[in-house]
Amino acid sequence: MSILKSRKIRGFTLIELLVVVVIIGILAAIALPNFIGAQNKAKLASVRGNMHTIQLASESYATDSGGAYGPAQVDIRPYLPQGGNSIGGAAGKAPTNPFTGVQDENPYAETLTTSALIYAARGAVPAASPGTKGQSGYIQADGGNSYAVTGADDNAKRVSGTGGKQLVLSNQ
Repeated sequence: MSILKSRKIRGFTLIELLVVVVIIGILAAIALPNFIGAQNKAKLASVRGNMHTIQLASESYATDSGGAYGPAQVDIRPYLPQGGNSIGGAAGKAPTNPFTGVQDENPYAETLTTSALIYAARGAVPAASPGTKGQSGYIQADGGNSYAVTGADDNAKRVSGTGGKQLVLSNQ
């Protein structure tokens, strides 16, 4: 006659499972805002990168045109990536808006004609709103002697590399 030993198999209780679920929920609640903030910072860095691309294109245009900056973003488009790299050459690839994923074909149709007007607009919502967040653009001023490179954050406010102010560049 064999003696059977009875084994008691024990599982997790409902309370133990609830405690684990609550702890996971608390950790997720702490991590999620940090993750969302990191995504917005990355998109804003992409806007600044687009602004730098436009800056390089405008400086290349000025080099080829005897020092004068282009009257409009359309004029500097051949100097954007994959463009003809000459005045009147084939248009390059416009920067892609990191918030919408769409190429900015003609952003910022503003008429800030002087450096003083550009400086006065620093940090303000653009007069001719871009209509979408994340756009970057180019504005010529002072009859070709200076220009501004602009960009917008997720609230359509101007951004640049220095504390949320518009980047103003000049050859004077």
